Amino acid sequence: MSRQKPLVIAICVVAAAALATFAPTLGHGFVNWDDDVYVYANPMFLPLTAQGVGWIVSHFYYYAYIPVTLSSHALDVAVWGMNPRGHHLTNVLLHAANAVWVLLLGLVLLRVRRAARPADLVGVSLAALLFAVHPLRAESVSWVSDRKDLLCAFFFLPAIMAYVQYTRRRGSGGEQGWWAASFLLFLLAVFSKSTAAVFPLVASLLDWLWLGRPRDAAGSVRLLLEKIPFFLVSLLLTALSLSQAPNALRAYAVSHLSVAERYLFPFYSAMFSLYKTALPIRLEPIYPRVALGPMIACALLVAAITALVARHALRGRPGPALAWLSYLLLLLPNVVGLSSGMQPVADRYSYLPTIGCFILLGAAISWAWEQGGRRRLVAVAACAVLVPASAARTLSQCAPWSSSISLWEYVVGSSPPRPDYADAYLNLGTAYAQGGRNADALRILERAAVIDPGRADVLENLGVIQYGDGDREKAADSFRRATQADPRLAVAFYNLGIVLDELGRSEEALAAMTRAAALGSTDAQEALKSYTPRP
Repeated sequence: MSRQKPLVIAICVVAAAALATFAPTLGHGFVNWDDDVYVYANPMFLPLTAQGVGWIVSHFYYYAYIPVTLSSHALDVAVWGMNPRGHHLTNVLLHAANAVWVLLLGLVLLRVRRAARPADLVGVSLAALLFAVHPLRAESVSWVSDRKDLLCAFFFLPAIMAYVQYTRRRGSGGEQGWWAASFLLFLLAVFSKSTAAVFPLVASLLDWLWLGRPRDAAGSVRLLLEKIPFFLVSLLLTALSLSQAPNALRAYAVSHLSVAERYLFPFYSAMFSLYKTALPIRLEPIYPRVALGPMIACALLVAAITALVARHALRGRPGPALAWLSYLLLLLPNVVGLSSGMQPVADRYSYLPTIGCFILLGAAISWAWEQGGRRRLVAVAACAVLVPASAARTLSQCAPWSSSISLWEYVVGSSPPRPDYADAYLNLGTAYAQGGRNADALRILERAAVIDPGRADVLENLGVIQYGDGDREKAADSFRRATQADPRLAVAFYNLGIVLDELGRSEEALAAMTRAAALGSTDAQEALKSYTPRP
C-alpha cells in the first residue's frame, strides 16, 4: 500500500482540482442552446417510460446515434427532475474522472517503454492537472448538452488502457478478458459520441508507433483480424450517420468559402484546437468566419509539424508522432463535414483530441524532472504559474454559461454584428422574452432581422413579440415576411391568420389559416372547423 500512496495522492489532487474549479457551475441553469432538445423539452423524458427507453436505444436523435448519452440525460431526469444542479453535477463528476483517466493513461503508456520511475508520476500528474483546469474545458463541462464529449472520453480512455493491457498479456493468459473489456468500453464510447469510431485507427497507431507489435506479414494479419469487430462497428455507425445527415446549408462560418477554400479549411480546424490549447485567449462559444490567409498558414503548419514528428519517429522518438497523429484522427470527425451548425470549430472539439498532447507534455515534464537542476526548476515553476492561472481563467470562462441570457449577451457583445451571429441574437431575444423582458427581446430580434433579413424563425419570433405588445400591423408584416422566407413554416401562417382575422382582413386570414392547416398545423386544422370571419 505504501508504494501506491503517491499515486493515490496524485489521483486525489487531480480530481479535487477539477471538482473545485468547476464547482461554481452547480449553480448554473439550463441554456436555450440544445439543452431543450436534449433535456428539458425532450419528449422522451416527459415522463420517462419503458417505451421511451426503447426509443432511445433504437433510434437516431438529431442525426446521431448516441443512446448512452441520451440514457445518461434520462437517468439525470429520473433522479433530479428538471433541477439543473444535478445535471451539472454529473458533468463535473465525469470531467473529474476523465482527468484521473488522463493521469492513469499517461502512466500506462510510459510504462510500456520503460520501468516505473518517480519522475513519471510527477510529470503525468502535472499534465493531468493542467488538463483538468484548462480553460478549453469550460464549454464541455459548463454546458449540459455537451455531455456527449465527457461520456465519450470517460469510456474511450479506459478502452485504450484495456487495449494496451491486452497487448502486454498476449501469450501469458488472460488477454481475451482485456480484449473484451476494450471492445465493450469502445462500444460505450462510440454510442456516446461517434468521434470514438476512430478507436481502431488509434489502436493501430499504438501498435505501430508505441507498443512494438510484430510488423511482418503474419503479425500484420493478426493485428488486423483482432480489430475486425472494432472496424465493423465503426464503419456501420459511420455509414448510418452519413445516411441520417440532413441536406442542410453549410455552417455560416464556411458558407462563403470557395471550393478550394473548403479543402483548406480542415487544416485551419486542425490547428485551431492546438492553438487554443497553447494560448487559451479570446475563447468564444461561436467563432467568426476565417479568411484565406490563416487557412494557408495553417496548412503549412500542419505540413511542418508532420515533417517534424516524422523526423523524431525515424530517430527512435515516436512519442510526438503518436500524440500528433492521434490528435488529428480524433479531430477528424469534427472537421471534415463542415456542417456543425453555427460554427465548424469549437472549444468542445478539443476535449478528447488534445489528451495525447497533454500526455506528451507530461512525458516532457518527467524528462525535465529527471534532469534535475535548472530544467526541473523551470518545469516546476511553469506549472506552478500555469495551473492557478488556468483555473482562474476557467472560472471566468464558465460564468457566461450560467444562463441563456448571460451566454448570448456574452456572444453578441464579443464581436460586431455579422450574419453568422443571427442565431445568437435570436436565442438572446427568445431568452429575454421568456424572462418577461419584452422590450429587450424586441430590440434584439429587430437587430437579428437586420443582420439576416431572410431568417424565417427570427421574423416569426419578432412577430410574436410585436403581437404581445399590441402592434398588430407590425406583427402581421413580420409573420408575412416569415412565410415568404420559409413557405413551409406552418406556425408563421397560423399566427398570420390570427392577426389578419383580428385586423378584419377575413379573406387573407382564411387563406393563411388554410395554408397552415395544409402544412400540418393541428391548431390551424381545429381553428378552421369553427372558423367564423369577424364582421
